Amino acid sequence: MIFQSEADINARIDNIVLHYHDIDPHKPVAISKKAFFEYTLNYLGSKIGIRDKKILDVGCGYGYFLKMALKIGWKPSGVEIAENAAAAARLEFGDQNLFQGVLNEAKFEDNYFDAITLWDVLVMVNNPYEELKECYRILKEKGIIGIRVPNVAFQKFVYYINLPFKQIYRKLGIKNPTVFHPFCFSRRAIEQLLQKFGFTNIRIENSPLTSGDPYDYGIGLFPAQLAKALIHQISNLVFMLSRGRWIIGPSLLIWAEKP
Repeated sequence: MIFQSEADINARIDNIVLHYHDIDPHKPVAISKKAFFEYTLNYLGSKIGIRDKKILDVGCGYGYFLKMALKIGWKPSGVEIAENAAAAARLEFGDQNLFQGVLNEAKFEDNYFDAITLWDVLVMVNNPYEELKECYRILKEKGIIGIRVPNVAFQKFVYYINLPFKQIYRKLGIKNPTVFHPFCFSRRAIEQLLQKFGFTNIRIENSPLTSGDPYDYGIGLFPAQLAKALIHQISNLVFMLSRGRWIIGPSLLIWAEKP
């Protein structure tokens, strides 16, 4: 765990809030995640059912994932740090179901939720350890937590592969394809962290990828789709042939259960 000053934490929070200011910058990203959202909701439904089940999405943004959950029968709640995004989601789900702020300030009851999700959030929170600790407290027995984070092994590999082309990308207006956040996770790191709290039945796999080019890398829609399809197929093939030991995809999808 790296040391963070209060000024560093506040600056990062301000940057996240600014990212959501006035307009919704993530609608194209949310649309591109539709297949991922459907996949994860199907998985949760197959494991714990849906009827009368409560789900919490931490870092819910404008509530796209929760809208899909609501449509199929979940009782949704969300936590969101950005005021504008939280306000928009509150109109959809009601004041009692949407908390604007950080998770530990929401003061949810012990053993309250059947499922908790953190999609691309754990890498940006102030303290991943405390975030998961709070999730464990408010999750019911036999409840499931779902986490999606960038795979640091993949990101480091792509970073070094593309390093010689950095200047070329800049001239062509192509964004750096790698993603690094204040916290990065390998498979082993996230698994050990979950085990520390007592989570069991931990399952880690290649995460389904977003469709298209929602982050506007500037290489065109079809090439982005083609590259993602190729990466996904190779990643899943390696995962299958290694019997789940090698996870080389861009992002990790993690499931764990509270005993």
